[in-house]
Amino acid sequence: MPSYAVRLATTADIDSIVSLVNRAFEIEKFFKAGDRTDPSDIAAKLREGNFLLLTADGRIVACVFVQQTADRLYAGVLAADPDWKVPGTGAHMMDETEAYGRANGCKWMDIKIVSVRPELKRLYGRRGFVETGTLPGDTIATATQPVHFITMSKPL
Repeated sequence: MPSYAVRLATTADIDSIVSLVNRAFEIEKFFKAGDRTDPSDIAAKLREGNFLLLTADGRIVACVFVQQTADRLYAGVLAADPDWKVPGTGAHMMDETEAYGRANGCKWMDIKIVSVRPELKRLYGRRGFVETGTLPGDTIATATQPVHFITMSKPL
C-alpha cells in the first residue's frame, strides 16, 4: 500500500486538478458534453472553499472540493486518478474528507450526485449518506439528456 499524504490545494495546483477531474469524469460523457471543468472553474472554487489533495509517490492521486458553512461540510467534485491502479483510493479520499470535516467542527457532510448514475446513490448509501432532496436539472448546462442532482447528507 502506498504512503498517502493529504494537503490543501494552492493556485499552483489548478492545472493538475483540472486534468485529474476531467480524466476522472470521463465516465459521465454519456449524459453531458464537454469537459467537467476548466481552470477558471477550479480557480473560482478555490475562492469559495478549497480542494483536499491526496498524494502518493509525489503525485496527486485524488481530490475533493470542500466548503464549510457553520457546522456543515459540503464535499463535491470527488475525483480519483483513473491511471492510479490502487483500489480504494476514492474511499480513502472520502475518509480523509470526513476526518477534515470533524477536525474543523463539522457535524454534517453534504454531497450532490447526478440522477443518471444510480450506482453513486448505493455507494454513498453504504458510507452512511441518506437522500435529502433534489435540485432542478437546469443546474447542469452541458447535459445532453434529462438529469438532476440528488442531495445526500450524513452525520459526522
